[in-house]
Amino acid sequence: MAYDFGSQTLGISNPFKTEGKLRTVTGALLVAGGLYPLLKVAATLPQNAVLAYTYAVLGFILVAAGFTHLGKGIFQLFRYFVGRSVPVSLAYNRSRSEQEAAQAEQKALLYTDDSLHAMLMGRKNTTFKEPKGWVARLLHSVFPNLTFLPYPLRNMAQELGSLAISLITALISFAIVWFVVSTGLAGEKARLVALPLLSVVLLVYLIRLWAAAGAAMQTHTKTQLDKASGISVTAVVVMSILVPVFAGFVLDSLIPVSVDELSTMMASYQVFSAGANFGLLLLALIIVVAGIMPCLIQRMKNITPQTEVSEYRENLQESVHPNEIFINLENIVLANRRYKEIPNRLYRELDPVLKEQADGKGSFNGELLIETQPVLADNDHSPTKAKKLLPSGLAQICVLLGFVLFYQLGIAIAEGISMLSQSTSGFDSGRIDQTRAQTLIAQASDILFYLFAWLTFSAAGRMLNNASHLFWGELNFESLLMYLKAEGTFNESRFSTGMSIHDSTRSENVLVRSSITPWIITSKIHSSIFATSGVSNLETPRFIMGMNKNDSELKAIVGEIKDFLKARESIASITNEADLQSAGVIHQVNSQTRAHDSNATQDKITLKEQEEAAGYLRNNPDTSSS
Repeated sequence: MAYDFGSQTLGISNPFKTEGKLRTVTGALLVAGGLYPLLKVAATLPQNAVLAYTYAVLGFILVAAGFTHLGKGIFQLFRYFVGRSVPVSLAYNRSRSEQEAAQAEQKALLYTDDSLHAMLMGRKNTTFKEPKGWVARLLHSVFPNLTFLPYPLRNMAQELGSLAISLITALISFAIVWFVVSTGLAGEKARLVALPLLSVVLLVYLIRLWAAAGAAMQTHTKTQLDKASGISVTAVVVMSILVPVFAGFVLDSLIPVSVDELSTMMASYQVFSAGANFGLLLLALIIVVAGIMPCLIQRMKNITPQTEVSEYRENLQESVHPNEIFINLENIVLANRRYKEIPNRLYRELDPVLKEQADGKGSFNGELLIETQPVLADNDHSPTKAKKLLPSGLAQICVLLGFVLFYQLGIAIAEGISMLSQSTSGFDSGRIDQTRAQTLIAQASDILFYLFAWLTFSAAGRMLNNASHLFWGELNFESLLMYLKAEGTFNESRFSTGMSIHDSTRSENVLVRSSITPWIITSKIHSSIFATSGVSNLETPRFIMGMNKNDSELKAIVGEIKDFLKARESIASITNEADLQSAGVIHQVNSQTRAHDSNATQDKITLKEQEEAAGYLRNNPDTSSS
């Protein structure tokens, strides 16, 4: 969506400045930490080339990661460009003046005009969908208000719940395996070998789930609710019993040494144990839950979403053409309700259908679905700034700790390579004695520990970063959503004024008498979006979180419509001052003409008077002769 500049701003400021400052500090610390191994390269190179090159690689990686975090943090501190076309519409905007923005935001639309119409008519909110999957239903049963959160927050909660349940299920599986193996049901060799191997497999599985959950929490652009299903408990129990038993039979046939020899061998070598990594994974899970849950609980607290509307239905008998009502409503009544003169969002365009019949009669119908410009509003359920700081701060700690473990991993690998090189005399002999083999196996165990620990805390940092970004980026808006349906009939009649013989002006009019039945439904919409940083900062889906009655606004709209109907003139008259003067002159001329004709008529005698005079002369001849 283009940056549509306007002198009247929408009052939306950058919500990520605090988070950006924390990331900037993290980036600066990583850059400083990366310089430390780089400064040690020159001094280490003569004594240990492998370690020196490792310092160089680690230094470059840490500096690159530091500048990446530093750049992201500074980027979040930049000016927040907000145009006049944000946030995105609820459905496709059919306003002719906003087609460029409508095309750009199509992928982020969550509703259609039909779904919005159904929500108003049915007093329902289709945003709150039924959870999908066993885990999702469990979480929504424990936290009922989770249903009334936007999809990104619901998906985040489901990912966190699925991760916790998967971890518990995996630990139950491992406990069953430990019981089967330790009691000797899988054989003595399996007790010595299978349990460490299965613990590593379990750890790899949990780390994979952990990393996948961290990536899945970045869901601010999703328009669908994710499915959250748990692992089949029956399958886990069955596999936990069958796999170690089967592995025991395989190990008995593959390992040629006796149980006592195998026991002595395992005791002499420091084989990797996953117990410490399980503890770190549990610690990381506690940190993530402690960082996310306070904000999530605050967001769910005391949520009572409404699905209420205000409605007006009446039959009106007015001397007005139907088109004039629609034109007045769209161009005057609703235009007066624009916020900072931003065009309204037109979801169902007004296209009145007039069906004219014979003798000046006909019927009409029309629909309109429109939303005013959303206005930034406060949300009492949003987490406080202090609670938002918790996941942000813990995220930076986990990121730093992850890179510390990565540094230790690199050093451990370098030391392992050096040990292996020394043990085989520079890889020439290819033979390693038992003492050095024990040292190499111990070093390999350290490498695995640091590897899994690094993956654990880096994924924890990613999860907390994504979660905190959602909490900081949630913005709430209020707007008026209105649906109008008007039906009725009309008929035409003609009447004239000024038809007297003495009238100097005449007015002929066609009067349209309409029977109108309007149905108006309005609602005050509370919506929510999750902003991001960058070009598409506010082009994310907008979720309807509540619908409240708006009786005062509906009353004002109906009042303005009725005032318009009362103020209309049905008879054409002269309103121009010059025309009034011209009509007055014509009236004076006509008056003088009628006065002249009246004087001339008074000098003439009527036919009756002439007949009476003639009869008088006949009866009085003397009078006529004289």
